[in-house]
Amino acid sequence: MTAVEVSEHPRRGLLATPSERLKARLLAMLLGAAGFAAADQWVKAFVTTPDWAYHHRSAGWFLGSCALFVAMAALSLLPSVGVAVGASLFAGGLLGNMMSASADHFYVPNPLLVGHTDGVAFNVADVCILAGNVTLILACSAMAIRNRERIEAWRDTAWARIRARP
Repeated sequence: MTAVEVSEHPRRGLLATPSERLKARLLAMLLGAAGFAAADQWVKAFVTTPDWAYHHRSAGWFLGSCALFVAMAALSLLPSVGVAVGASLFAGGLLGNMMSASADHFYVPNPLLVGHTDGVAFNVADVCILAGNVTLILACSAMAIRNRERIEAWRDTAWARIRARP
């Protein structure tokens, strides 16, 4: 049995290596996404959707959603709780809509209604995608502001490399 190394950093706890922290962050994002997708599926199963509130999706939409899901997994690896939460919300919404589309020939039910037949129809997954998007914008902006010196140094180095080319 090997001894667990404890990080000196108070916020890192027992996850001593960077790879352990990355794995934990990715797992937390995926579990959160699964929870948000489950909530979406529960609402779609128990709330009646009118016939006009089913929205058809395309195969291109499905492939794009898969690509965005992978991008959210990559974003969740950034060292920011806000980015991880936003990625989890966004990925959960994507997963919920992809599950619905897969189960019903690319038709996604939208049981939540504002107005009647001329109103707006949406679902919990749509709300998760919207909330995740806003959270990601705010969290990534905060990260950029906190790390602006590092970003400026990287930019200056990149420009110096570009200018040095013959």
